[in-house]
Amino acid sequence: MNAMQDWLDRLRSHGPAPTLAEYRRNKALALLSGAGEDIAWAELSRHENGFVREVAVRALCSERSCEALVALIERLNDWVAQVRELAAAGLDQYLTPAQAPALLFALDGLIALAARQRADHGPTLLAVRGVLQAREVHDQVYAHFLARQGKAARYLFALLLENHVGEPALLRDALAHRELTVRLAAVSACQALPVAQAVPLLMQAMSRPGANVRVAVLRALLPLLDDARPVLRTALLDASPSIRSLARWAAPRHEVDARAVLAERLDQGLPGTRQDWLGTLGLAAELNVGLAEQWLTEALHSSWPSVRHGAVRLLGDHRLPALFEALEDPSERVFAAVIDRLHPQPWAALNAGLRATLDQHWHALSLARRQAILHLLPGWQQLAYLLGRLDAEPVMQAFWLGQVEQWCDRQYRIVDPVTPRGERAALQQTLRNLAGAGLLKRERIARIVE
Repeated sequence: MNAMQDWLDRLRSHGPAPTLAEYRRNKALALLSGAGEDIAWAELSRHENGFVREVAVRALCSERSCEALVALIERLNDWVAQVRELAAAGLDQYLTPAQAPALLFALDGLIALAARQRADHGPTLLAVRGVLQAREVHDQVYAHFLARQGKAARYLFALLLENHVGEPALLRDALAHRELTVRLAAVSACQALPVAQAVPLLMQAMSRPGANVRVAVLRALLPLLDDARPVLRTALLDASPSIRSLARWAAPRHEVDARAVLAERLDQGLPGTRQDWLGTLGLAAELNVGLAEQWLTEALHSSWPSVRHGAVRLLGDHRLPALFEALEDPSERVFAAVIDRLHPQPWAALNAGLRATLDQHWHALSLARRQAILHLLPGWQQLAYLLGRLDAEPVMQAFWLGQVEQWCDRQYRIVDPVTPRGERAALQQTLRNLAGAGLLKRERIARIVE
């Protein structure tokens, strides 16, 4: 009983327990008192303890640096109102043209702040825009715009455009900017210009790479031209499918005959550049116009894979030998196009050529290519081919038995409207015989022979 009384007396002598706020304040004091002179205030401004963040923000307000500004902008979204107010007061000292370099350094943070769409951030963001639009910092902002990408480039373009609406130099640089979205925004801005100013800018933009932008340019340019036919004739033979598609849609409205444009190009010499090849082959495929033998031969043997791919699309059903030869193309894209062209062909027309290709190149082919070619045969004919190789090459019996087992493992449901029932039964019996001789595992062929 005395022991219990002593414990109660000691508990009363401790006094009341500290509140949570006092606990967090004491913890902050302990942390800050143990910090050295080289304390990283920007890092501490993200501390979980609100008292620590408040002290860090007060310290950052006394600094004038780009890193301090970035931290202050981040604290404008702090969940403690007092920290937010301190950060806003500290940021006010950067809202002068002399601090434009720091604002440009912290631009990503300002854009992230604007994305939150909070009403209390509005005055600060408007003040920042006002500083960056000041005449004395124009050259700095413009140079920064030319060097940035992504959201920062779009933000600066919109900011510059507000003060320099219709300025040809700005739009010319924007149309050549490395940021795609800036170029697209510049195309829209050009449409607000007088025709005499807009047309030269858009015509210049048509010569730059980037199909997404050039489609927008062509769409904006056509209504502004007194005679759009020269532009459409060039666009019909463009290397980009999207440009050609828009040009083919607009051609009848401007009395341009796409077939006549193609015929005129085919009467000229063979293309000398990849872009010229792609435009001619693409338009021919879209208009379903066959090309002369010389054109197809040159295209199929081009050093550019994209040109060979375009030529494969133009090979007719009577050019099966050329398609079989193209199966050896090193480009996976060309190979896939050849497989797509061969799929609709009747098996009787493919049988001899496919077997010859597999006989000659089986071991050199990658697994993916080997299976793609083999799958052009009807299901049971694939098995017939593998069993035929097993009989023809007894010295490689183990290898071909493995190929047969792997083929059986890959089958779920064999769809084959070509192979007669009698031949199927004979193939199944061959598998049973091989399993009976111990050359194949019965469980591997069970689904095939049932």
